[in-house]
This record gives sequence, structure tokens and C-alpha cells, in this order.
Amino acid sequence: MVVREPSVAGSFYPAQKKQLEKQLESLFENVSKQEKTKCVIVPHAGYIYSGKTAAYSFKALQESKTFVILSPSHTGIGPEVSISDADEWKTPLGNVPIDTELREKLLAKLEIEADNLAHIGEHSIELQIPFLQKMFNKFKILPITIMEQRFEELEKIGNILAELGNNFSIIASGDFTHHKPLEIASKKDHEAIKKIEALDAKGFHQKVVSENLSICGLSPITVLTQYCKKTGFAKGKLLHYDTSATETKDEESVVGYAAIGFY
Repeated sequence: MVVREPSVAGSFYPAQKKQLEKQLESLFENVSKQEKTKCVIVPHAGYIYSGKTAAYSFKALQESKTFVILSPSHTGIGPEVSISDADEWKTPLGNVPIDTELREKLLAKLEIEADNLAHIGEHSIELQIPFLQKMFNKFKILPITIMEQRFEELEKIGNILAELGNNFSIIASGDFTHHKPLEIASKKDHEAIKKIEALDAKGFHQKVVSENLSICGLSPITVLTQYCKKTGFAKGKLLHYDTSATETKDEESVVGYAAIGFY
């Protein structure tokens, strides 16, 4: 039994079960009811910064047997596409099993092997799991970290996921603009979000690359947008937008957070 231990419990979110449960409860306070979907984009900063925005995405997420969680790579370690080789992922709220059947199907289609290296210190998948544990009782996950940034390869991953059917939901983990003044960050982010809402995976990718936008989530967001386009979704919808300035009060250097659902 290979268990992936938490790497950011005690820093990005509380390491103690009761404290974590209490914080999650507070993050959902006053979050309005959302139209349900199986595909969402969720931020991955510390809960005090982006947890409220994340709650909007999880409020919209419908119950599923399996949640595929796509993330960027912050560590730069491991292969271009890395599917976790663990049997379970652990958080202070307990262990969550991996969907090994779906993993084997996806590994075969991508022609890669499962990998542990990319997941050792990567926080952007781990942060999603306690939210899922709060919302749902019994489910599996499939954690995938994507370092690949070429559009053609990301498009291919989205198409392959679409070929595997619809017996799972997908979470794309991504933060938006980093370390820009609030007004500039918000403008750039909303321009990029309009591409996502239009299911224009290529347009979103081109905008981020050509304008050198500091959006941390280019790869998972591109893959999910392509998947939604391929599987008959009509649009993306911005559910909530915020920046780190809400918590820090610093409007000169912010990070943008967006909750986006697909319908």
C-alpha cells in the first residue's frame, strides 16, 4: 500500500482535523447555491487567500464516483505528464483511494507509466482533497500533474480524457495573475477568463503564452477547456473572482483567483 503523505498540511491549511473542519465550514459560509456541474476550475493558494473562491467551485461540483484532479507543476520534478502511482492520498481528514482502473486506462492511452516524483512536494492537487472530503462521503481520485505546455500535447490529453467516457468529474487546479497591481491583474484575468467561458482552449493558451501572463494553471485549464469542448459542454461560467488583496490589503502586488464551472 503506497500512501501519498500530505506535504503542505500545517502551512497552506491546518494540520489538525478539527481546525481543518472548522476552517472549511467557515469558507462555505454565505457561499450561494450554484448550478451543478462535473467540471470546475479551482484556485490552489493557502486557504486564507483562495479558500472562499474555491468554495464556490466545490459548491457547484456534483457528486461523482471519481474526481480527476489536474494540476500544474510547481517543483519541475518528474515527467511532462505525471499520474500518481500511490494507492491512497492522505489528508488530516483521512485517506482517499485512487481510481486504479481509470489510471490504467489513461496510462495506456497516454503511453506513459505512473510516477511519484512529480507529486512529492506538489501542493496544487493536495489542496483540493479536503474540500472534496467535506462535500462527499465516498469517492476516488486520480491526481495528474502536467508540466507539458505545448498546446498540441495539451489538446491531445483533453481529447483522450474525453474518449474515456463521462463516469468521472474533472477539477483543474490553477491560480491566475501573480504579483501585479490589482487593476492590471483583474483586467488581464477577466480577458483570459472570457476565452475559457467561450471554450476557446487554443485562444486561452495563445493569450497566456503570447502575453506572457503569469497564470499558474495554463496546462490543466487548457486540458479541461478542451475536454469540455470535446464532450459537448456549451460554455464556461465565472462563479467567483477574488485576489489576495482581500486578505493582505496589498493592492500593489496581488494573485488572482477564479472559480469557474462548465455547463
